[in-house]
Amino acid sequence: MHYPFHPTEDLHRQTPFPVIKMQLIRSNGATASSDFFQDRKEPTLVEKTQIMKNLILSSCLCFASTFLFGQYHSLDMPQVSPKVIETQRLGITDIMVSYSSPAVNGRDVWKGVVPMNGDPIPWRIGANMNTTISFSTDVLIMGQPLKAGSYGLHAIPTSEDWTILFADNDNLWGSYYLDQEKDVVLSIQITPDENEHSEQLDFEFTDRTDSTLNVSIEWEKLRLPIQVEVDLNQTVLASFRYQLRGETTYAWEAWNAAANWCLQRNTNLDEALSWINRSINGGYGGYAATKNFTNLSTKSSILWALGQKEESDQMMVEAIPLMNNVQSDYWVGKRLSDQGRNRMSLQFFNQMIIRFPDTWYVYLGATRAEYINGNSKKALKHLAKTKLMAPTNYIEYLNGIEEKINKGESI
Repeated sequence: MHYPFHPTEDLHRQTPFPVIKMQLIRSNGATASSDFFQDRKEPTLVEKTQIMKNLILSSCLCFASTFLFGQYHSLDMPQVSPKVIETQRLGITDIMVSYSSPAVNGRDVWKGVVPMNGDPIPWRIGANMNTTISFSTDVLIMGQPLKAGSYGLHAIPTSEDWTILFADNDNLWGSYYLDQEKDVVLSIQITPDENEHSEQLDFEFTDRTDSTLNVSIEWEKLRLPIQVEVDLNQTVLASFRYQLRGETTYAWEAWNAAANWCLQRNTNLDEALSWINRSINGGYGGYAATKNFTNLSTKSSILWALGQKEESDQMMVEAIPLMNNVQSDYWVGKRLSDQGRNRMSLQFFNQMIIRFPDTWYVYLGATRAEYINGNSKKALKHLAKTKLMAPTNYIEYLNGIEEKINKGESI
């Protein structure tokens, strides 16, 4: 039987790896080299079986060699465009930008480096994998809603406005495989600003308020600010409701803090009242019930904000004897004055003088309370005591208050 190929030569032609010369074992135990194929005699069944085994073995060895030589190494080495991760918290919303940062390196990056006008593809806003941006809560991007999640960030730069693309597929290699019809969930237009030269591509968090900030792309001499906005009340309240059912559920401080946050922002006051009641009365069966000056005074202020003024004053009368921290408690008295609760403020500071007679600013609080209630003489008496006890660097300030009292001006 004739064989149309020489196995050893064929393997040699198909792979650059060392050739394995086969030997066959005849039925009598003798060996035969590949010269066997020059022998035109019909192989025995044993020889046919051995031929197949050797072919399979050779194929496996060649595959293994290719796999071993073709593996990428896992050395951690410096990269031309290093990986950068920028993070920022806005309210309780965590924002993270992950990108590879190329350098200008003397190039005109807007001519021949960055694909302009989406030709042939959008820009990954970086190097290597697509840049990603993630938000832990829902946000507004330039006034347009975007759900919480991680997004691939791409751009279509032009000589005027840029288009910034948010894609729900966030694991693309560059922008080569971005499907603008299927992947893009938000598209916004931005006009770039001139900027100081930035050698490395950079993302900066700028112009932050309590509910907004800009995620600014900066490279070469351009800057593109992307405004991010959160609904602070909605996100914070949702977080409170979740957290207060967890490990903090028996911490009176947590319920008080959540209620006081609402009070300071004058929002969600009915639920805030239920939260402060939980701080005072505890959980199931009254477990961890805690009544103290802090949560009773918070409840008093919430009741006042809700228009329940008589109940509010009753709650403050109950709270005053429980004062125990002069620094924090002082600001409760200040809040009473800010709420226009002048008589309660006077009662509060007179009690503070009894409770903390060696603290100078307690007398200052009493000075204001007496003056607001029309008692200038008593106010000046408390102010004189204040000046005797206060640090010297406050004397000029206190002299100014004295002058205003004498002139009948507001303090």
